[in-house]
Amino acid sequence: MDKNWKLQRYNRKDYSEIVEFPVEIVGRDGVVRRYSFEDSIRLYQRRITFAAIRYRDGELVEAEANHCRSRIDQLRRSYFHRYGWGTPEGGSDPLETFGDLAGEIAAFLCRVTRSDGRPDVSIEPVTSADFGGSQNAVSTWYVVPDGHTSGMLLYVHRFKGTDADSARELFFAALKLLEIHGSGDGDGERLVAFHHTIDCGFILTGRGDEFESLGSWHDDDIEAEIAPTPWDDVLKAIRRGQHEEALRRCGQVVAEQPWHRNAYVAGAVLATFLGRPLAAEDFALVGSKYFPTDSVLHYELGLARMKQDRSEQARKSVSKALEIEPGFTAARFMLVLMHVDAGDYGAARELLNTRSGAPDDQRADASLSRLAQWLRWRTVMVMGGGASVVLGTAATVVGGLLGLIPTVLGIAMIIGGSFGFKAQVQRLVARQGFDEVSEGLRRLNRRPRRGKQEVC
Repeated sequence: MDKNWKLQRYNRKDYSEIVEFPVEIVGRDGVVRRYSFEDSIRLYQRRITFAAIRYRDGELVEAEANHCRSRIDQLRRSYFHRYGWGTPEGGSDPLETFGDLAGEIAAFLCRVTRSDGRPDVSIEPVTSADFGGSQNAVSTWYVVPDGHTSGMLLYVHRFKGTDADSARELFFAALKLLEIHGSGDGDGERLVAFHHTIDCGFILTGRGDEFESLGSWHDDDIEAEIAPTPWDDVLKAIRRGQHEEALRRCGQVVAEQPWHRNAYVAGAVLATFLGRPLAAEDFALVGSKYFPTDSVLHYELGLARMKQDRSEQARKSVSKALEIEPGFTAARFMLVLMHVDAGDYGAARELLNTRSGAPDDQRADASLSRLAQWLRWRTVMVMGGGASVVLGTAATVVGGLLGLIPTVLGIAMIIGGSFGFKAQVQRLVARQGFDEVSEGLRRLNRRPRRGKQEVC
């Protein structure tokens, strides 16, 4: 399909219409499907992520991303138009206060209140923030259901700009604290419900007697959604040794929560262990699009490609992991092995000689040291054997057949050194446990390096 024609199609789209829900969306296969508000938002957010994979041209990638952002804005605006909460005369317009998040908040409140129409609530600011700005913002609001004298606190988090990852981590940290400490009695804050997507997160809490007076707002169904989480189910399956089940659940987690970094890592590790490198590549590749500065995901991507005998692509992925995090010892070890396998001993020696600082993985660092020793031993054997061959050849010319003895010894040194080196490398590789689930999951706690990230 012609590039200019595609760009013209994007430019002709109209986003001003108020849409109905469930919304009908025509898929790439031409089939019309009906989506709920939440599913339609996830659909377009996933398309933003996959734009760089779907299109190779930068202009088309940007056009696709802009189209999806405009559709998300349209969907949120439409949802608030049809289901947003009312405001008293003279009150501030929620669309001006919350910007494009107003529709997302309305959908969240409709779910929590079990409302088929507009939720009967009033919302007053406790601390406000500028949601129209370019920076991340967090604000607190007091939500009072109609007919109640007490209400709840709504924390609205915005994930936007270059610090989106930091803001997202703060949101999950706050949520985890509430889940741990907010389940008992007393006057402390207790978690009622939460919601998050790529660009925002909401936490709804109540205090003591106010929490109890809310009745059906925090019934068993809501609490069942909070604990255990889908990620808890993944970890439980892994602990039980149910690796196929854990892999399936990882797929469900990333489908529902595309920013769940640990699910991508665990999915790649599990798929590699189960001998499914294509599935491992899918998890690691998609995860690296959401987290382009995560060294572990690039490392797992390289491992998955190495299992498919795609050496050059594997080497690029592991090189990227080491470029992001030079102290990633396991990535350095794997890259040295790749250079050795390709016969590029100079590049392997350079990587071995540029190690610095305290190692993050004692076993991999010990293997690197052993590999450096064997590489030096191979160099000595090959160079010594080469010298012996040269001397033997010269001696043969001068002294006759006796000169063949050092020649034969030299050839034996070269062959023995090469085969001995390969055997030692194979032993080192066997001890690394590249395919071990426990070894791979140890890297879940490695956090992505901070840096500018674009979701495209």
